[in-house]
Amino acid sequence: MSRDQFIKMRGVWDTRHWIAVPGLSHEADGLLLEQSLSALEGIRLVQIVPGRRRIRVTYDQTRIDFRQILERLESIGFPTSDSWWSARKAEWFQYLDRNARENAHAPEPPCCSNPKGIAPDRSRKK
Repeated sequence: MSRDQFIKMRGVWDTRHWIAVPGLSHEADGLLLEQSLSALEGIRLVQIVPGRRRIRVTYDQTRIDFRQILERLESIGFPTSDSWWSARKAEWFQYLDRNARENAHAPEPPCCSNPKGIAPDRSRKK
């Protein structure tokens, strides 16, 4: 994939992660995984690498999170690696998704010359 394609496919809150899937052994499994994950709302792109038993998922963090992707993989019979490192990465990715979702829905900060929103409204009613 070229740099231009990469830039065009990513939105503001999109992220992508490699996921180790030990049960992924051939192209047919990869097609099943790709169809199942692509059906989820917020999934932008699924790349399958059966030789390395990994998939790369690009998704919108405001619409779906990493845990939902892992749950879908497990529900179709392809649980992810259960190693210590994979568990730590999953927790970290879930934290990043939650943080991005909170930032995306946060109110707009006040501008440097517009103090509206910094202090409560103190105007007097007559």
